[in-house]
Amino acid sequence: MSTVPGTANHLTETDPLLVKFEIDNIPDDYREYYGAKRSNFFASIQGFREMWDLYLRLDAIWLRGFADLKIARDPSGMFPLMLYINAHAKIRAAMELAFAGCMSEARSILRDAVEFIAHGHTMVNDPELQKTWLSKNDGNAALEAFKDAFERHKKQGVFNGLDELHKTWGDLSETGSHANINAVVDRFVQITDGKNVTFKLNYTGIESERVWRTSIFSMLLTCSTMLRTFLSDYDGRLKLDDTLLRTRQECDQVKEQIREMLKVRYKIEPPRGIHAPPKPTIFRP
Repeated sequence: MSTVPGTANHLTETDPLLVKFEIDNIPDDYREYYGAKRSNFFASIQGFREMWDLYLRLDAIWLRGFADLKIARDPSGMFPLMLYINAHAKIRAAMELAFAGCMSEARSILRDAVEFIAHGHTMVNDPELQKTWLSKNDGNAALEAFKDAFERHKKQGVFNGLDELHKTWGDLSETGSHANINAVVDRFVQITDGKNVTFKLNYTGIESERVWRTSIFSMLLTCSTMLRTFLSDYDGRLKLDDTLLRTRQECDQVKEQIREMLKVRYKIEPPRGIHAPPKPTIFRP
């Protein structure tokens, strides 16, 4: 019996994806991981083209929304906007990892993004809580006030009215952030050759194309829900952008086309996996 780290594919230093600088400066042991991650990133973009196109559509809507809000008209909405922008930065990092096949790490970072969305949403609806958020480090009383507002009783607190995101936050905790079998099961490999058993944990890459593709789509659904929350919170300004509204509608149509394609291809039955949840409502106090 032995245990070895691994990747779902293997590259050599002659691989065309690696430039001379990388070959010269990255040691052999690390280069295999680095090269495999990069190879997987390009391979998934090619193999899961519809996922990549959907991700770029979502990303473009985020950027246009931020551009529309560049000139501040409501001071109370500017700080929560910074949290939304930070969530977008985490979404980018998470999805790059997902397309590279580092799913556990991708889920962990996406969970962070969901939490920032919830905090930003809460402060849009209750601007006074911005003081509580910003004062967290100002002594024990301030810390307790922060915990009461943002950490304790999350479902009834920061995720009030965001039921879908609260469930996703919990799922991402179990499959990415927390140390348990659910966070490693899709990268764990057991190989038996009759005499020996080898356990391998793939640092990058997923053996099952079905799992990889549907996992990426599931993450994109979460990204779409976060985006919907952002657009709703700043609807007063963003509804004036006809191009943004049209782009969002087109993106939703593409998302549903992909959902139906995956359901048919992989025979996914409800309520599991990628089926749409009940229509969400966004809480307004």
